[in-house]
Amino acid sequence: MKNFVDCSFIVNFKDPTSLFLIDCRFDLFDEFAGYIAYKESHIPNALFLDINKDICGSPQIHGGARPLPDNNILQSKLSSFGINQNSTIVVYDEKLYSSPRAFIQLKSMGYTNVYILNGGFKAWKDNNLPITNEIPSLLQPKTFNLSPDTSMICDINYVRESIKNTNIVLVDCRDNSRYTGEIEPLYKKPGHIPSAINIPWHNNIDDNGFIKDLNFIDKNFSILKNKEIITYCGSCIEACINYTLLDELSYNAKTYIGSMSDWVSYDENDVESLF
Repeated sequence: MKNFVDCSFIVNFKDPTSLFLIDCRFDLFDEFAGYIAYKESHIPNALFLDINKDICGSPQIHGGARPLPDNNILQSKLSSFGINQNSTIVVYDEKLYSSPRAFIQLKSMGYTNVYILNGGFKAWKDNNLPITNEIPSLLQPKTFNLSPDTSMICDINYVRESIKNTNIVLVDCRDNSRYTGEIEPLYKKPGHIPSAINIPWHNNIDDNGFIKDLNFIDKNFSILKNKEIITYCGSCIEACINYTLLDELSYNAKTYIGSMSDWVSYDENDVESLF
């Protein structure tokens, strides 16, 4: 697989000095949970990136609840970890939820050797591999050039135009109850972006945080064959899970970073609800 690795990839990596592990555990409703979990235990030598503070920027009136960060600030922090443009990076969370957002952010910045740990920290522990609460020391940041690749992300203007295009499919990756508008715990307008179909992220991930069989996932996505796909959710966490799977299977996909939280920030934007 091109986007995912298992625990053996880390254990057997030939040059540990060029391998960097990024813990990005995250709780949608508890902003401190990820770092607390990291301080309690993590994979040896792993460093922590906060999804809300590092991987995502500060929310404004528009742009969504978890917009893009300042890439220069994030690059400087990664450099203080010892990471450069040639480093191999493995991102992980507790199972498989928030790490794909980190994956997309780093790939779009121009880090090319980035992977997601399939099964996450749970898989590491279930394999009785070592854990620690020691936090690695930071280094003096160094300057280097990256070649950004923003082809995997899009903004609201692109989405607005896409609604009119029958060759582009919007995929809402949230639970069906939020897609239909039956439940909406976070945003002022329940429902989904007009024309979007629903393929919930958790349909493709098992209870232990592993991606399901790729043939099974491919069948779930079969309606999207020969289309351009835009994934979205509430704040572009769950959308990134489906994006990484679509990309794994070589579908033509992007993810809408602003997602529903950006869409509903514009009063003129319509929302479809089945309730």
